[in-house]
Amino acid sequence: MITMADVAKEAGVSIMTVSRVATGTGYVKEGTRKKVLRAMKALNYKPKKTTLENLEAGKMTLALIVPDITNPFYTLIARGMEDVARKNGYRVFIANTDENLDKESEYIDMCISLNADGVLIAPVGDPSAQSLQLLAKATIPFVLVDRLIPGIEADTVKGDITKASFLLVDHLLSLGHRRIAIITGPLASASSRERLEGYRQALSERQIAYDDQLVVESVMTRQVDPSFLEDLLSLDPAPTAIFAANLFQYAHIYHWLREHNIAIPTAISLVCFGNSDTLIGIDSPVTCAIQPTYNFGSLGTQLLLERIEGISLRPRKIILEADVSYRNSTCAR
Repeated sequence: MITMADVAKEAGVSIMTVSRVATGTGYVKEGTRKKVLRAMKALNYKPKKTTLENLEAGKMTLALIVPDITNPFYTLIARGMEDVARKNGYRVFIANTDENLDKESEYIDMCISLNADGVLIAPVGDPSAQSLQLLAKATIPFVLVDRLIPGIEADTVKGDITKASFLLVDHLLSLGHRRIAIITGPLASASSRERLEGYRQALSERQIAYDDQLVVESVMTRQVDPSFLEDLLSLDPAPTAIFAANLFQYAHIYHWLREHNIAIPTAISLVCFGNSDTLIGIDSPVTCAIQPTYNFGSLGTQLLLERIEGISLRPRKIILEADVSYRNSTCAR
């Protein structure tokens, strides 16, 4: 399949220049435009029109692929991305994978078939490497957000998840908790492993033994099944605190505990990675790590545009710190 990158190489110009000629947007010198058109004709390159109604012909497009846009974490990433994209003449379309590799693969195939100019993606997990390699083969620039993928060298914007997890668990330890359960996301995801690493570091620093009975692997979507709490709370001794991976897990745990008349925080203290917007979360009772996810989207998109323009050669990694908000879901043991 002939791509814009092939045309750019043939014409001796950037992919962005080819995109401008193909879409009829942006300024291109007449001599350069004719050179690109000759390269298109020589290679028999035919720009593919989008089949998505919301992508008007002649507009440069970026894709945002995330697990679930209804998760406030990804909502703010989307807003950050759109703000930067529109200032630079791009449209954004959003795809939800629901943490499903097959859906992720379908959307990446779609990005390739539609000749998307670039992709910002929070990948499902380690197996996403295969689909990301297809993007690279199709010379479609992409930037990872929130999650690293082993073996994939790409621009990345993420939080210091290990440090934030350490701070949350250390807070519980400082309150006297010694039996702390952690509910991770799927451990095929680097972000879940980073949460677990921060948890282990906090225990180790205070010389608290690690107990794998207190580690539960769960989904991080709306479909969380909190029945794992029955096994956790039947342990002897039972945990006195729980560290949840995100707000979906926290919400299910919170409702399950209330239904079983288990008081928060006097019986069980709770911490989690929480809402990414301090304004929305101002009345929330949960002690949580708040990551600057709007910046994930805005900075990630800036890196993506620079990659499209051919400005940067080496992959870059931006690590942003979280703020921990101490609220009413924890108490001394």
